[in-house]
Amino acid sequence: MSGVPFAQLPDSITLTRDEISVVLFSRDLSESAELGEPERASVRRAIRLITAKLWPELGDLLGDEGQE
Repeated sequence: MSGVPFAQLPDSITLTRDEISVVLFSRDLSESAELGEPERASVRRAIRLITAKLWPELGDLLGDEGQE
C-alpha cells in the first residue's frame, strides 16, 4: 500500500438546522426493528447528506439517488 490516503476527509463539517433534523430523525428510525420503505428512504437521505458533506467526490456512487 502507498502511504497516500484513499480519501481526504475534512477535519470538520457544518450542518444546517434542517440537515441536523434529517440526521437525527434517521438515527431515531434506525433504532426501530423493522423499517418500511418511507423510513428506509429517510435513512438513505441522511446517509447521502452525510456522505456529501464528508466525501463529496463520491458523487453518484451510492446508487440510490432520487429514491426518497
